[in-house]
Amino acid sequence: MKTLQKVQDKEGSKQMTDRRKTALILGTATLIMFSPLAMVLAGYSITMFQNLGFERETFAPPLAWILATIMGIGYVLYTMKAIPVVLAKQREFSWFKLLGILSAVVGGIVEEVFFRRWIMDMFMLGGFAPILQVIISGIAFGLAHTSWTLLAKHDFMATLPAIISTSILGVFLATLYLAGGRNLGPCIFAHALINIVIEPWLMLSAVSGKWHTQHRLRIPAQLL
Repeated sequence: MKTLQKVQDKEGSKQMTDRRKTALILGTATLIMFSPLAMVLAGYSITMFQNLGFERETFAPPLAWILATIMGIGYVLYTMKAIPVVLAKQREFSWFKLLGILSAVVGGIVEEVFFRRWIMDMFMLGGFAPILQVIISGIAFGLAHTSWTLLAKHDFMATLPAIISTSILGVFLATLYLAGGRNLGPCIFAHALINIVIEPWLMLSAVSGKWHTQHRLRIPAQLL
């Protein structure tokens, strides 16, 4: 019993450390990404952040919003199945979860502006076909998430599925961008919806190295 208690205490202490690391990473990334939004809110004009697709005059067609909803729900369900920690923590609501929600909203806006509007429109002006714009945007989105390798204890094979799935998600979001008439609204909605549900648990699973640990070793959810 004492040995088991020591193991649980050690796991609990490590979990707090992992949470602090995750909070630091998410907080820093969110602060950096929020900087252009803060400038816009302060009255500065940044072309890329103008007309994000939520104005009535430029609202995307209903089909784009329906596809965005299906895409968001589908990717959330996939993530919950692939990484059990994400599903196990869905009932927790805390300051840690609030940080995940804030990061999801900010990241959903800024990442879509960069990976969809900036990259795809730049290649469009360069004469690239829409299919190439989609592929380039998706690959860039996936490669940008190779940071998972650094978070997940440098275990590249453990993070490879996440990188591949993120690239596929990037291709879907790029396709959605075109389907909506190059309107960012549905893309931001889908991206934010996904991250609001799966974060900060996805990031925590990477930092702790417990991508599939709960499923294999049956670790109690309260230790995650």
